[in-house]
Amino acid sequence: MGIRREVNRTVVVVLASLLACTPSRALVSLNDGHDHVYVTGSMTMGWDSNIFANSESKSDYTVSTSILAEYQRRAGWIGVNANFGVDATRFNVFSRENFANPHFGVELTKQTGRTTGSLNVNVSRQSRADAAENLRTTSWNYNVGLNFKYPIVTIYTLSGQAGYSNVKYTTGVFPELATYTAGANLIRIFSTERDVSLGYRYRRSETSTSSSYDDHAFTVGMNGKLIRGINGSLTAGYQFRIPHGFTADGKPQQPFSSWTAAGSATYALGKRGSLTGSLSKDFSTTAVDATVDNTTASLDLSYAYSSHWSASLTGSGGDTRFLGDSGRVDFGVRIPPTGNQRHDDFLSASAGVNYSMNEHLKVGANYTWFKNWSNLSVAEFIRTAYSVTVNSRW
Repeated sequence: MGIRREVNRTVVVVLASLLACTPSRALVSLNDGHDHVYVTGSMTMGWDSNIFANSESKSDYTVSTSILAEYQRRAGWIGVNANFGVDATRFNVFSRENFANPHFGVELTKQTGRTTGSLNVNVSRQSRADAAENLRTTSWNYNVGLNFKYPIVTIYTLSGQAGYSNVKYTTGVFPELATYTAGANLIRIFSTERDVSLGYRYRRSETSTSSSYDDHAFTVGMNGKLIRGINGSLTAGYQFRIPHGFTADGKPQQPFSSWTAAGSATYALGKRGSLTGSLSKDFSTTAVDATVDNTTASLDLSYAYSSHWSASLTGSGGDTRFLGDSGRVDFGVRIPPTGNQRHDDFLSASAGVNYSMNEHLKVGANYTWFKNWSNLSVAEFIRTAYSVTVNSRW
């Protein structure tokens, strides 16, 4: 009955959008057009072959709804972007996994004057299938970030960032994770098309199980025109992590080191298409307080047939290495006794088609295939998903 009710609601949303598609820039405009309020609603019906991301491959039909209210202010030195929304999903069979997750964010920006930058605050509740733990997790996520740029002389600019994040799992089984980040980059401007940078990032991670980690990363980067016809940004370098604490057998944990990278680049395929590639490699901490070294790469092809129709095709792959001592939370066979016993690789592909009548009505269909290989039996699985989404923004 729940699925039928959601389907009926979808039909109502579609019909209402079709009847009320009149052009307008915002739902509400105030203060001589300096303040805008937007409201976006969407509904997705889909099927997931593996809702827990493990070898048991339990499937279900889902109906998801989302409502988002946005406020934008462009007046004076400080710009404001604020949003509040709720994302909800209902499962047909596994109804105990139903969720309604609120999220809130505010950004203050300064784009004029000698010093520019932004301050961001975000709070969200997230429910997802965690491929590192091979079960569904729900958590509250708190993030605060500060970014700034200051021109030293004509061709040199100093940029910096500082941040704090906290992840609290609602189950009470997983440890809480707090992360503090600070970094700086010296940017050398070569032209209006390209600049290079030297950077350093420090990151401190602490968990409620009294373990902690110090990360240091040294990088070089380029932004703008990377080579002829390809624009984007790429940062690469060397990083090392120093864990504080002891292994399960009482020995001090050993440090880890590796290369690190982050970036994306786009190549234009005429006026209607584009090809975008991205790369990421970094250390992170899982929900069971295990250190992992994640490497991911993706390639996305998008093409607009007309002003109404567009399509996309994405392929990605990655490697996840579990390092050092882990498995502080006992899940039996799910988590190995030491982290370096586990090694995962994945491949993923997705295809989508979108129809946009105008800003007020968009419809999309998407298919995703995901395959994970692992030396841990419960973590080896295939996941496929189909979905249809209706979106309206005012």
